[in-house]
Amino acid sequence: MFKYIDFSSRHDCGYDGLKLLQCILLAYTLKGYASLRDLEDLCKFGIRFQFIMDGLTPSFMAFQRFIVNDLRMSLEDLFVEFNRYFETHDDILYIDGTKFEANASKMTFVWMRSTKKYRQKRWVKIMERIHAFNTYCEKEEVPVKLSALKEFSFEYLVEIVDTIKGLMNQRKIESKHGKGQRKHPLQRFKEGFEEDADKILKYSIYYRLADGRNSFSKTDPSATFMHMKYDYYNHTNVFKLGYNVQMGSSDRYIRHIYVSSHANDLNIYIPFMEGYNMAYGDYPTKTPADAGYGSYDNYSYCKEHHIELFMKYNTYRKEQEKVTDKNRFKSYQMKPDERGGIICPAGHAFTFIKETTDKRGRYERKTKHYQNEHCQDCPLKAKCTKAKKGRTLRVTEN
Repeated sequence: MFKYIDFSSRHDCGYDGLKLLQCILLAYTLKGYASLRDLEDLCKFGIRFQFIMDGLTPSFMAFQRFIVNDLRMSLEDLFVEFNRYFETHDDILYIDGTKFEANASKMTFVWMRSTKKYRQKRWVKIMERIHAFNTYCEKEEVPVKLSALKEFSFEYLVEIVDTIKGLMNQRKIESKHGKGQRKHPLQRFKEGFEEDADKILKYSIYYRLADGRNSFSKTDPSATFMHMKYDYYNHTNVFKLGYNVQMGSSDRYIRHIYVSSHANDLNIYIPFMEGYNMAYGDYPTKTPADAGYGSYDNYSYCKEHHIELFMKYNTYRKEQEKVTDKNRFKSYQMKPDERGGIICPAGHAFTFIKETTDKRGRYERKTKHYQNEHCQDCPLKAKCTKAKKGRTLRVTEN
């Protein structure tokens, strides 16, 4: 226990540090999170906590002093330490996740697809305003000409506003506001460019907060809109703000937890395993998981770190079915034979066209492209493909 508690600063008249630690761990086990006030109330009214403390009732400040001054490890580190203690010879890590709703209003959403559309429309307005301002300056013989924007620049719009303010000061043009007041054209241009600058700045902030995601919340930028398993909006499939929480268990103990803003499990497996490796210094031998984790990158990651492939992919169950009239035209039923040739249901061979390399993922993916040149006169074409040039296939041998 000296590893977890610093007994050198404990007073003889104080509470037993080991019992305080037991109360904290039991409270977190029951509640998931327990505040200092919760710990105080549990010691007063919880029979299990009274048994641990021998009837003593430490205040919330006693727990606060113990956590700050005497506890050597954070709760996250204690979680890993106790898992090491419970660790057995079972090297299988079972992975699954679910989505938890965030504590944020659903009316604070920001959709990046809409933001991109509004940003493009604002770009058009800015260009039209610059053209109108240059036309006005040429007509009024004002020695100013603005250049067209090559990219979204908040700083350049601020310079335009400062330039117009300087022109208004030179010509002693006063800004007018209120009903019945006629604004000068320069004032209208200034206010228009100020609005453009505010909008461009707002969209830039949105792109930075989204960080590649499709949505986020203004009150909780880390949360993403996801489909939850429980929909209390009358089963209307309304998106709700949430987090994707992944857990890995081994021998009935939760070994690792990972909270993510990504709605898709495909992109979470590798960061989850990296966190597991950082905590325990090794990788499990098997990671059984459902088809939501099956992807080329995840399989390649498992092969690289000597993890047996125990994850399904999206068409795994369909491929186990027998070939019927309904599924024999599916691409997963047309597999290369021992010689590497692919034969369609009508008995025609596919012709190899080219091989491409996809470098967008974590691992390079080489894909072979095939095309069937016998589709034009084939009586089964209507059931097989609608392509004018014939049926095509893409095969990744790995």
